[in-house]
Amino acid sequence: MRRIDLSSLPQVGEDFGQFEARPDALVIHAGPGTDAFVPPDGSPGTDRLPGVRLPVSASPWAVSTYVEPTFRAAFDAGALVLRTKGAAWAKLAFERAPDGRVMAVSVVTRDRSDDANGPLVEGRGLWLRAAWTGQAHAFHISTDGNRWDFVRFFSLPDPVVAIDFIAQSPTGTGCSVIFTKARIADTAPQDLRDGS
Repeated sequence: MRRIDLSSLPQVGEDFGQFEARPDALVIHAGPGTDAFVPPDGSPGTDRLPGVRLPVSASPWAVSTYVEPTFRAAFDAGALVLRTKGAAWAKLAFERAPDGRVMAVSVVTRDRSDDANGPLVEGRGLWLRAAWTGQAHAFHISTDGNRWDFVRFFSLPDPVVAIDFIAQSPTGTGCSVIFTKARIADTAPQDLRDGS
């Protein structure tokens, strides 16, 4: 397991937010109207996200980070986004629902987005983890960074080449997200459902 220096990674979506490097942390300030989603009903999609980009290899890996969003409006979130060589992508977010509750949310987008709410979360922050087994992808969350709860197991039509650490505020005036404790391992969990 190696530490990731998020402040050293290349920025993406600079027009949609601002970046603030702190000791052992990166804060991403997303502006209003920032989101990535392609509605299943055929409505126009969007992909406007400020973040930093971590290249990943074709070999197995697991990338994790702790996110602390400043929730104000519906769908404010901090997230990991898997980017492929093509148009497909996937997102694991710690997100505010319209009713004010906060939860893990996953989105898998091939031609259109498949959006699924995960567990409700108590607290201000959440660990997010994305993994590549060599054959498929998995999303996990954790409240303590030790036990990981399974969220989603899926495939994408094209190879994932990078992971973006992003902030979003689709309906609000902006959302700031603190990213800390970013790590990468050169292997995926052997058992995706045993909490490891």
